[in-house]
Amino acid sequence: MGIIMINCPTTGRGVSTGIETIGIEDLPAVTAKMVCSACGRVHDWTKADAWLDDTGEQYRLGPLPARRASPSRAPGA
Repeated sequence: MGIIMINCPTTGRGVSTGIETIGIEDLPAVTAKMVCSACGRVHDWTKADAWLDDTGEQYRLGPLPARRASPSRAPGA
């Protein structure tokens, strides 16, 4: 399973369409709309604009919170 992605035409960043699927080969030849998480605008997209990203959960969960570096300990302390 993967998330269907497109490039935001405003920022150029890859963004999730919010659609999870096994493949894009069988998507219908229609124009879909989505609210872009990168710029907030509504974008039209088609199967030709899309790719399948199956690298992980980050696209399902949204932005990850910033992590704080843990203080290092001196050896023997």
